[in-house]
Amino acid sequence: MKPGQRDRTKLLRWYPPAWRERYGEELLALIEDDVGEGKPDFRLRLSLVGHGLAERIREAGSARPSPSEDRALRGGSLVVLVAWAAFIVGGAGFSKTAEHFDAAVPAQTHILPQLSFDVVVIAAVLAGLVVVAGAAIAVPAFVRLVWAGRWPELRGHVMRAGLVTATTVALTIPLSLWAHTLTDSQRNGASTGYGMAFLAWVALGVASLALWTAVAVAVGRRVELSKRTLQVEGALALALAGLMAVITFATATWWGAMAVYAPSFLSGASSDRLASAFDLPLIVAVGVMVAAVAISGFGVRRIRRA
Repeated sequence: MKPGQRDRTKLLRWYPPAWRERYGEELLALIEDDVGEGKPDFRLRLSLVGHGLAERIREAGSARPSPSEDRALRGGSLVVLVAWAAFIVGGAGFSKTAEHFDAAVPAQTHILPQLSFDVVVIAAVLAGLVVVAGAAIAVPAFVRLVWAGRWPELRGHVMRAGLVTATTVALTIPLSLWAHTLTDSQRNGASTGYGMAFLAWVALGVASLALWTAVAVAVGRRVELSKRTLQVEGALALALAGLMAVITFATATWWGAMAVYAPSFLSGASSDRLASAFDLPLIVAVGVMVAAVAISGFGVRRIRRA
């Protein structure tokens, strides 16, 4: 093989194998027409390298996963997403319970409860960013799905979620105005009417979250994602599951610290001596969080098998 021919063949290595097999001979012929028996000049070399790398990037982005990989990565990621939706409910319950806890903790024992609460907040923010990132990555595929005429498959899910959410928002303002006319005691259980209305509002909020999660799952099952995108979604799901575990551990640490240093805050007793560390709303909230972490574990196992 002549030096010029070897040089051209080496330049083809910048292109992916499948592309070389299909178009390699044609490209070599074009190069030969351009330079004859000589070697390609610097500008032609640079152009070939650039186009070769672009083809590799395009191929990496459009490669389709095998059916088993798709099921594992897509299914596992959606399981973690559903677990996260349930986790939000438990997290909201914990947030409500922990309101103004810092005022109840003695200054000399403030470090552990505050540190564990800060970990919860930071990890929750990071988890939210992970979910947003996962949604953003899937937006182009969602747009393609809609343009392909498949919006009717999602319309019912979106309409149900939108209706319940609109009802929840509409009831938020009058409920808030009512709450401002009540005392702290009435807002925390002394007013039966307000308590029932608040629980109904919470139920609507949970239903809204569940329905929007159903929308996300419906979209996630239908969009066409490349292998690389699915791998990124799987990695984000693993990160989300890990952050859920961190939040749960930090919440348990906060609970333990408050049980030791300010148990009256948890039970509402008049003194620490008469207080109990067991608060029913907190037990339910942490129980939901633990259950959500356990559910996410099933998704994690599926992703790792991909």
